[in-house]
Amino acid sequence: MPHDPRQLYASLLNHGFREFSGVPCSILNSLIVEAENSDDVQYLPASVEGEAVAVGAGAWLAGSPSVVLLQNSGLGNAINPLASLCLPYRIPVLVISSWRGEPGRPDAIHHAPMGNSTPALFELYGIPVSVLGEDADIESAVEKSRRHIEDTRTPAALLIPRGSFESKGTPEISSTTAPHANPVDREPASVERFGDGELPSRTEFLAAFLDRCGDPDSATISTTGYMSRELSAHLEDRFFPMQGSMGFAAAIALGVTRAQPGRAVYVLDGDGALWMRLGSLATVGAAAPARYVHIVVDNGTYASTGGQKTVSHHIDFPGVAAHCGYSNVATCSGLNGLEPALSWARDVQGNGPALLRIHVHGEESEGLERPKRTPPEIAEAFHNFLSGDTE
Repeated sequence: MPHDPRQLYASLLNHGFREFSGVPCSILNSLIVEAENSDDVQYLPASVEGEAVAVGAGAWLAGSPSVVLLQNSGLGNAINPLASLCLPYRIPVLVISSWRGEPGRPDAIHHAPMGNSTPALFELYGIPVSVLGEDADIESAVEKSRRHIEDTRTPAALLIPRGSFESKGTPEISSTTAPHANPVDREPASVERFGDGELPSRTEFLAAFLDRCGDPDSATISTTGYMSRELSAHLEDRFFPMQGSMGFAAAIALGVTRAQPGRAVYVLDGDGALWMRLGSLATVGAAAPARYVHIVVDNGTYASTGGQKTVSHHIDFPGVAAHCGYSNVATCSGLNGLEPALSWARDVQGNGPALLRIHVHGEESEGLERPKRTPPEIAEAFHNFLSGDTE
C-alpha cells in the first residue's frame, strides 16, 4: 500500500531536518508541497540539482542539516558537488531522489539509462541508499540515514520509486499565489561605478578586501582556483576556500546565510565560475538574503588552468544581477576605485543581496600553493567558527 508522504515529512522533521532545497519531480510533488507550505522548514527552489546540493552543504556548515530533493533524471547534475564538495570535505546532505526508469516498470524511454544506473551511481560514490518502496519502514530508513550522516559526515540517500506515495493530486493555485501573478514591478538597481585606468591585481584586491571587509564575525566563501589558494594563505577559520565544485560558491554562501541570516556572508567569485552557474544569480535574487555580498573578481580568464579566455567581456554581471533581484550592484574598473568600491560593499551589506564586479589584470603572483589544511579540516574549522565553537 502506498505511503502517505506526510509520514516521510514528519519523520524528517523529527530527525532535525529544517533546510530543504531542490528541483521538482511529480513523484516528490506532495513532499515538496508540504515543505513549501510549512512554517517548520525553509524550502528553496534551485535552478539546478547541483545548486541544491551546494545550498544544502552551506546550510550544514552553518549548523542546519539539509534535505536535497531531485528527480533522478537530474542526478548527473548533482554528482559534481556530491563528488567534489560533499565527499572530499565530508559535508553531509540527505538526498531524496525519485526513481524514474526503474527496471521492470514502464516509463518514458529517455528515463531508462539513468533509471538503470541510479542505485549504482550512489553506490559508486559510497553513498548509502535506502529504497522507500511500498513495504519500506520510513522511520527506520530516515533514522538510518541520519545516523550515517552524523557518524561519517558524508551524504546519504533515499530513493522513491513511482507509486510509493499516495497521490494527493495537483494543489489548486490561486491567482494571487501563481508564480507569474505578481511580476517584479520595481526598477532594477542602478549600477554604481568606481575607478578607471590601471587595473589592480588579485593580490591587491584581496589585501583591500581583508582591510575593508575584515569583520571577524563575517564568513567568506571563495571560488576554486587561485582565489582560494591566495585566501587560504591567511588561514582563518572564517574563510572557506573551495577546491572543486566550480561555480557553486554563491550557492554554498546562500546555504550559510539561510541558516544564519544575521551573519554577514561574502562570496569571492570568479568570472569563469559565475558564468558556469549564472542561474545562481536568479536563485540568490529570489531568496533576497539581507547580508549577502557577492564579489566577482574578473580577469577574463581561467587562470589556474592555464589562462584560457572566458566570455566575461560579453556579460554584464551587475546588470544581470540587478534584473535578478539584487538590491545593490556596482562595478570597479581601476585600482584607484578599489578601496571606495569595497567600502561600498561593506556599507550596503544588510540591505539585501549586493554584487560588486571588480576587474583585475591577468598577471599572477608566483608560488600560489593549495591550502595547507585538508578539505575535511577546512570544513570542520569553518563549521566550528559558524557554530561558535572555537576550541
